[in-house]
Amino acid sequence: MLAAILALVVGTWNGNWFPSGRAEHRAHPDVEAATIAAAGKMLSDGLAAADPSGSEGVVIVLNEIRNREVAEALAARIGRPGLKLASISAYRRRDRFDQQQDAILTTLPVADSGWGRWQRGRESNPPRGYAFAAVVVSPAVTAQVYAVHLKSNYGATTKALADENRAKRTDAIDQFIALVKGAPRVVLAGDFNADRWRGEFAAETIFSSLDAAGYANLISLMPPNGRGTHPNRRYGDSALDYIMAKGMAAVGTPSLVPNAGLSDHFAVFARLEPAPIAAASGGGSAAPVSLQRRSSPKPRRKGRRPAGSRDSRRAPSRTP
Repeated sequence: MLAAILALVVGTWNGNWFPSGRAEHRAHPDVEAATIAAAGKMLSDGLAAADPSGSEGVVIVLNEIRNREVAEALAARIGRPGLKLASISAYRRRDRFDQQQDAILTTLPVADSGWGRWQRGRESNPPRGYAFAAVVVSPAVTAQVYAVHLKSNYGATTKALADENRAKRTDAIDQFIALVKGAPRVVLAGDFNADRWRGEFAAETIFSSLDAAGYANLISLMPPNGRGTHPNRRYGDSALDYIMAKGMAAVGTPSLVPNAGLSDHFAVFARLEPAPIAAASGGGSAAPVSLQRRSSPKPRRKGRRPAGSRDSRRAPSRTP
């Protein structure tokens, strides 16, 4: 019988082409093994700070993970009893995202899992997609967890390119909201590549869309000078990594975990507990969401090109 979970600890971290730290590159096996061990300790320390008793359920969302073997090795190095790989994407080499997989680790039972690509459109082609896991928090509560990595602004040297990147982020979040519509408890986490509070992102609509859909932004609970998940000495720290929740309430304030030189992103951990279902779904009962594995949220029409971003055919020198 599943024990009751008082709170759920959710973490998210972008490993930056993990474990080599370079685009489309493999370091010496010993170097990569040491990197995985160091990252495991970093995330273990962050998890211990968020859950000193070690008794709560755990979900960790990861971005830019090379493959399943690396994700499983990292889970083992974190060392939390029962922590396992619940889901990982399988983005393709042809899209140049095969070493930027999204993954979900958890200690909880998994009722369903999978992954999908964002649907391509005429005006916007969001890169990558999502990994998904329905985790059983308690006998009465199942939460759907989505790991995402939205389009970055790297290379946006003109306003037109910045607008194009913003449109890709908007399209992805619009597709996500439609995909999980009616689900009472959802956690969305990962690298959004947008900062809700910086002026250069003033035209961003993804945060207001998630607000309107009932998602709480847990990063907003952190002090302004303590929520920079992407440190940058030249331009200032940015809050690019988020944990959003619907039907799950925050317990306390999320915390940042320094990256120990392993990535250009800090990890962030938050504690959640189930909110009353009436607050989560407006009082109505919601049907389970049907996951479309290894596909777009909507069926593609014949003749459409494979999913991926238009700029994905060019070898990226940093995170796309």
